[in-house]
Amino acid sequence: MIKILIVVPYQELQEAFDQVIQSYDLDTIEVRTTHIYGSDPQKIVPLAADIIVARGITAQAIAHQKPSVHVVPIALSSADLLSALAKAKKKNSNAHIGVVTNEQLCDQELISTLVGQPVTIFQVTDEKDVEIGLEHLARKGCTIFVGGLTMCRLCEEQQFVHVHVKSGYQAVVHAVAEAVAAARSLERAQTRGNLLGTLLNNAAYALLAINSSATIIAANRQAEQLFGTTSLLGKQLMEVYQSGKWDLALKAGKKEILVPIAGKQFLVTQQPISMDEETSGFLFTFQNTEAIQQTEHMIRTELSRKGLVAKYTFSNIVTQNAQMIALVEKARRFSQVPGAVLLLGETGTGKELFAQSIHNASPRASQPFVAVNCAALPEQLLESELFGYSEGAFTGASKGGKPGLFELAHKGTIFLDEIAEMPIVVQAKLLRVLQEREVRRVGADMVVPVDVRVISAANSNILQKVQDGSFRLDLFYRISLLSLMLIPLRDRPEDIGVLFSHFVTQYCERHGLNGININTDALEVLEQFYWPGNIRELRNAAERLAILHTSDQVGFREIEQLDIGSTGLYLDTKETQKPKPKKKKRSDHELYDQFLSSGLTREEFAKEVGISRTTLWRKFSRFETT
Repeated sequence: MIKILIVVPYQELQEAFDQVIQSYDLDTIEVRTTHIYGSDPQKIVPLAADIIVARGITAQAIAHQKPSVHVVPIALSSADLLSALAKAKKKNSNAHIGVVTNEQLCDQELISTLVGQPVTIFQVTDEKDVEIGLEHLARKGCTIFVGGLTMCRLCEEQQFVHVHVKSGYQAVVHAVAEAVAAARSLERAQTRGNLLGTLLNNAAYALLAINSSATIIAANRQAEQLFGTTSLLGKQLMEVYQSGKWDLALKAGKKEILVPIAGKQFLVTQQPISMDEETSGFLFTFQNTEAIQQTEHMIRTELSRKGLVAKYTFSNIVTQNAQMIALVEKARRFSQVPGAVLLLGETGTGKELFAQSIHNASPRASQPFVAVNCAALPEQLLESELFGYSEGAFTGASKGGKPGLFELAHKGTIFLDEIAEMPIVVQAKLLRVLQEREVRRVGADMVVPVDVRVISAANSNILQKVQDGSFRLDLFYRISLLSLMLIPLRDRPEDIGVLFSHFVTQYCERHGLNGININTDALEVLEQFYWPGNIRELRNAAERLAILHTSDQVGFREIEQLDIGSTGLYLDTKETQKPKPKKKKRSDHELYDQFLSSGLTREEFAKEVGISRTTLWRKFSRFETT
């Protein structure tokens, strides 16, 4: 509660204040009065209030001795002074009038002219000045004196004729209005200050502010605990933490630096404090790096538990194929814009790998990544999983309802795998979500706004589904603003050996097995398979080899023992049959002679003999450089 103290020197003024104060609603302001006059420190020091109303030298003395208190002076109006001068003239129209005041008045010659008799003014600041002023005015020939209550008491002691300058009713009205306005303002400032203090002291990190001279002007409890002191205010920053890094950071304008404090590492963030578009200081936040890591770990763990984390990046895409490299670069460009992406390709070509990589390279990387297989859920369950449901929406609905995957993916990415298998009814609702950017839970009567980036994946048969009407054309256009057609493994033979070796090494490390050396013959054999399961099938074969191998050297025979293609997925055609080992293998020189006599291009010859371009180049390079 704000406290106002009114210093009343005489009873008549008390009555005026009582009358004015009654006209205000002061439920949150406490108003008291006291009766003192003069400038004696023994009388002023005990005064306790947020705002003090006083007049004359008393107001000046309070302002001087209590600088933290807001003082409202009862101003001397022209009407009050002229009224007192008129009384003095009435007492003696020929007398020389002496005026004792603490206020700056107009020229005394002008006042003399208005009164019609001589007037001399003496300005004072305290009681001693009043005594000196009376002596001075008496020597000047003044026989009647005009002034405040302190002067009147001294005149009575010396039997001088005097007139008391009393404050009029309007002066009281103005003083109370100013005091109440100041109290309201102070109340708002205290409320804001208390709120700010509460916010600062409940922050999870230490905060302190310095001015342009590096003097600390604000700090919270956490900062006091960090630096081991309860009196940070007014200290120089270098007194609290002595490190040359501060000077370097301030001069260089760095916003974040790592500094050691009390044996721990802290991330210190520096933000300028601006006043009238000029930097007047800096605000520092101190965050314990260990706490940051723990928080990040907790968030990542929670998201991972819910399956809302993308694990792969573009660095996980292993390729030497020029087309694949171009696709990766294209996907990188897609990641920087918010448009919907459609990934097309056969099973096992890495559509989810691309989806996660696009998410992790995008501005949404720190937000959730939610994946859902649209073919794995029936229509009713898919709708409630995607859009959520409200309490009581159907039998067995969870109490309180459940947010859908779109809500969980807010600010992040949702990956709709096998979207071509989505029921037509759900497609219509999905289209509305993509158009309106809002979700209505099943059984709910309100919508929830969502900001989600959509990445979809499908086999190439989605185009056939669009043509036969089982997939909405308008939805297809909505999800395929940006599209990528992933290349099957059989069309990138130069990647087969690289990927196989990569997966074998990976699985050997995972299972704690010894490494394997895969020779060129084995890799050439792998390139001759059709790989209908693409990279997923290749990865399975690599893991099988890592588990079953008994030798550190792997050749054609070990690859044959893997029984690749024994699952029955291969068609009984010349192109897709499991390759048979050749009885006689041509040497590199014989192969090169055959190429020269064939008249074919290198690419045509590679297809003719069933060898990848990369392998052919490696075999021919030593003959073409000699």
